[in-house]
Amino acid sequence: MDFWKLLGSIFIVISGTFGGIYFSLRCKKRAEFLEQYRQFLTQTQTMIHYGAMSVREILRSVKGIPLIEPILRDTGQFLDNGWYLENAWKQAVDIHMKEFGFSLPDREMLYFFGSSFGVTDKDGEIAKIQLHDEIVKGRSDVLKEEISSKCRIYRIVGMFCGVLTAVMIC
Repeated sequence: MDFWKLLGSIFIVISGTFGGIYFSLRCKKRAEFLEQYRQFLTQTQTMIHYGAMSVREILRSVKGIPLIEPILRDTGQFLDNGWYLENAWKQAVDIHMKEFGFSLPDREMLYFFGSSFGVTDKDGEIAKIQLHDEIVKGRSDVLKEEISSKCRIYRIVGMFCGVLTAVMIC
């Protein structure tokens, strides 16, 4: 019987550790998303400046940003179904919200882009994208600080909870 308690305890410790690692990786994926989102904003700004492209053309032309492409693809599909950009963008962000672990401020920031994109002239769009990029940069800097402090804590707390649970059971 002691063998099964030991085996169960080891399993609980490993589960707690993996839980901590999961939350740590999710935090890092969110940071990676924000960096790629800034690349998207830069590409969009360039397309507006030099290409004079429509919103749909811009959304379909952005390539090489793997974490952003699913949101752009879904937004394009909603636009093809007759949705307005603001609603299409918001729905696409909501679909991928859990995948990237968006916080409430992250979602509000992304919603802001969808609600304000494509409604002014070329210079206004470029100015809004630059402003939005500064907001994203601020969020990204805050997240980098969180990663350096919290990600290690997530792993340690996960393992500690597993050990504590195992000790309480035995």
